[in-house]
Amino acid sequence: MKKTQQALSVDDYLDLYLLAKELKDETWQQEILAALKTKQNRSFEDKQSALVQEIWEDFKQVNEDISFTYRLIQEEPTNEQFQVKLRNLRERRITLSRELYLAKKQYVEHTQ
Repeated sequence: MKKTQQALSVDDYLDLYLLAKELKDETWQQEILAALKTKQNRSFEDKQSALVQEIWEDFKQVNEDISFTYRLIQEEPTNEQFQVKLRNLRERRITLSRELYLAKKQYVEHTQ
């Protein structure tokens, strides 16, 4: 029979910590705190990674929309609606660039 290891929840760790405290096992308490910190860091890293991926996907889509809008402008250079759309897309791309920078910065600061 194959054993599977399931991750402990924060509540499980806290219960173990209280048990270690009751047993006056300071070494075990420190191990539990270290495990909780590792779990917390991994959770943050996973969330940041997902956030960065989401921003990249949006960024790629905006770039595709800009490219498409450029083609529309080439076909109808006097269409003001296309010009406005292009300006809005460029502003969105700048915003996404800032969001991406901040998300990466937070990740780096957290891992140091």
